Amino acid sequence: MPVRSESPEHVLAVAAYVWMHPWEIFVQRWNWKTALMSAFFRGVAFALPMAGLTGAGGIRSVLIELAFRVTIGGFWGSLLQAFRTARPAWLAGLLAAIVLPAAAHVLEFAALRAGNATHIKTSMIVSIIISVGSLLINLGLMRRGVLVTGGDGESLRSDLRRIPTELAGIFRGLARSL
Repeated sequence: MPVRSESPEHVLAVAAYVWMHPWEIFVQRWNWKTALMSAFFRGVAFALPMAGLTGAGGIRSVLIELAFRVTIGGFWGSLLQAFRTARPAWLAGLLAAIVLPAAAHVLEFAALRAGNATHIKTSMIVSIIISVGSLLINLGLMRRGVLVTGGDGESLRSDLRRIPTELAGIFRGLARSL
C-alpha cells in the first residue's frame, strides 16, 4: 500500500507504512528539494547568530550544522511528503511540529557533540525555533503540492514561483482560524 497523494489515509496507516518501508521512504524518496531549501535557509539563519563567533570552532559548528541539515532535511522532507495527505490533518501537523523536531534535535545534538562543535546551546536554540515553524510550513506547502518530489512533484523552478502565493494562503488560513 504505497503512500500516495491521491488518497488520504489515516495518520496511523501512514506511520505503519513508514515503519515497514523505511528504505523506500527515507532513501528512495529522499526529498532533495527540502534538503536544498533547508541548507539554504538554515545557512542564512545560522550565519547571523554565529557571525560574532570567531575561530575554527564557530566555523566548524556552522559546517557541521549545514552537513547535518542537508542530510536530515531530505529525510524529513520525504517523511513529510508521506504524511502530507494523512488524516486527521491536525494529527499530521502535531507530528510535524513536535515529534519530528524532537527526533531531529536529538540527532543534531549528537552530531554537534561528536564533531566537537562550539556554541552548541546557541546552535540548538536557533535550530529548534526554525524547525517547528519550517516543518509546519513545509507540510502546508506539500499539502498544496509544493516541494514534492517524484511523480507527484513539479520542477523546483515551478515550486519556487508558487511558494509566495501558497505561503500567503497558509498564513491567511492561520489568521482566519485565530
